[in-house]
Amino acid sequence: MHICHIRIYSVAVPRVYHTRVAPTGGHSKNASRYYILELETNTGLRGLGEISDLEEAWQAPSPETLCETLTPLLAGADPRKRLVAWERVAEALPAGYHPEFRRLVSAAVEMALIDLAGKYYNAPAHALLGSQYRDALPISWVAYIRSADELAEEIQEKVNAGFTAFKLKVGADFDLDCERVRVCRRIVGPDAYLKADASGAWEEQEAIERIRELAALGVDAVETPIQCVARKIAKDHPEQVNADPDAAALALARVRTAVPAALIEHVADFDDSFALALLHHRAVDAFNVAPVQAGSLHRAQRLSQLAAAAGVPVLLGSTVELGIGTAAAVHLGVATKAVCVPSDLVGPGLLASDVVAPRLTYQQGCLHAPSGPGLGVELIPELTEQKGTA
Repeated sequence: MHICHIRIYSVAVPRVYHTRVAPTGGHSKNASRYYILELETNTGLRGLGEISDLEEAWQAPSPETLCETLTPLLAGADPRKRLVAWERVAEALPAGYHPEFRRLVSAAVEMALIDLAGKYYNAPAHALLGSQYRDALPISWVAYIRSADELAEEIQEKVNAGFTAFKLKVGADFDLDCERVRVCRRIVGPDAYLKADASGAWEEQEAIERIRELAALGVDAVETPIQCVARKIAKDHPEQVNADPDAAALALARVRTAVPAALIEHVADFDDSFALALLHHRAVDAFNVAPVQAGSLHRAQRLSQLAAAAGVPVLLGSTVELGIGTAAAVHLGVATKAVCVPSDLVGPGLLASDVVAPRLTYQQGCLHAPSGPGLGVELIPELTEQKGTA
């Protein structure tokens, strides 16, 4: 069996409402653009991957150009030897690609290879990732920055749907942040898990003061509080942290020792040295590992295992993926013991439509891995616009 056809589709999907984050976290959005990668073998199997939530600033190549880049790297590859095929792609992707785009392409290729391998062996993707550890993955609903009244309606809807964990985007207006925390805690009750995501909005001392205030209002954990590891740095300039991971880890450690709330930090965008530095300096209480930003599911699993070895739990982060990327993340989550903090996989609820069937849906605040071989989802051709093929 070998890959003989490579196709890339482009699709734009609206979000159910205008999403806003702190300026250090990125751009506000009404919709997201995706590339869908489809690999076909000489035996007729088709594997799917997803390049999630493209941004204009990345100056990503067109689907046609990307297809021309990937074709000589993947044509003839045997998906049963997926690590060999993936390494060939990961090492050869142009250095001039935006760092986030490069990771997302790498992740999409591995996703499609795992999908093909699962279909060949008639096994779900989680069986190829170490077997099924849990039946379902608990999800933390992510609420973006909007008015307190709009938030109240959103959170009540999710409580009624069975969610018991929530994440509030904060960092743009602290008075509004505090009001939204009060509203959310009142609606979800005292036992629900509530975290705030500042996207790296605050300086170190400012973070300490604001986390103390948020904790007093009922926040259990704060994610990415300080500017030196802001989400825009992670996406656009990860080399700033990679050059001296201990400095960033020590800054987080100083905050952690001074506040009553738990700290969570993203690790997938950076080199493994940053994750190791966080563990060495005991700088965080949990890792956020976004599978697509890790560049591959197997690296995301490795980061999770590093955390587990140090007794640090993990949640799976999100770039707001479509069904392909979400399915891959859920398979990883149900196969990985360390992923025991509610994860941020909100694509199925935040995007107005999808390009695959079956569409993933929440059940009492959890996601189940799709049944069937591979990722367990199939492309709906009429919902995509083919742009590149070989």
